[in-house]
Amino acid sequence: MKDKLPEVFPVPFNKKLHNTQELFYDNLNQERKDNNDLDYLTIENKINRIFNSKDYIYKKNVTIETQKNGKKNYIIIGRTNNSLITKENEKINIDDIVDIKID
Repeated sequence: MKDKLPEVFPVPFNKKLHNTQELFYDNLNQERKDNNDLDYLTIENKINRIFNSKDYIYKKNVTIETQKNGKKNYIIIGRTNNSLITKENEKINIDDIVDIKID
């Protein structure tokens, strides 16, 4: 049971590394996007991100821009396959939504 393992031969490494410091500073120079900035996502992805976020419990304040009503503030509490449900029991068709943003 007590087999002797083969010895490991370390390869000598005499070069000095600088790549970790460059990577660290590169992250500091990048612009960071705000978590509320969802402009680069599709409407479906924006809605999924809102409902899957850690701060969504049972309602979320959002601004929804639709083709018919323009921009309007809503408190969304749920979702069906093709619509959002607001606190005022309104249904907003997802296909009508042009943009949605978290307040």
